[in-house]
Amino acid sequence: MPYFPTIELTPQVKMLLARGALTLNPGQWVRGEKGRGRFLRTDPRTGTTYVSWLRPGDDWETASQRFHRACRKGYIGKYRGLYEFDKATRTADVPVRREKVRVPVQMPLFAYKAKDAIHA
Repeated sequence: MPYFPTIELTPQVKMLLARGALTLNPGQWVRGEKGRGRFLRTDPRTGTTYVSWLRPGDDWETASQRFHRACRKGYIGKYRGLYEFDKATRTADVPVRREKVRVPVQMPLFAYKAKDAIHA
């Protein structure tokens, strides 16, 4: 894997990512207000940048597992192909919607009047 320098997530860089003028590779190291982390993706509609942040006390294994889960859950990188499979599985698991059966409304035998409610 080629070396990619750590990118500072300044407001200017975030704007470039949001508008698509700059692209980063998934897994590339970034530094922001929350510390260091690995870049996941930028949502093109909202411009939100998603990063798997390192937590205090993390060793290499737990940080890599967190990044792996985030990639798998977000269909990022090599897991992008799983999206269509999971989408088809979700739609197949949805039960068929039953139509409601209309039950006839039972009419009262006697006419109801407001004065009857007072004497009841």
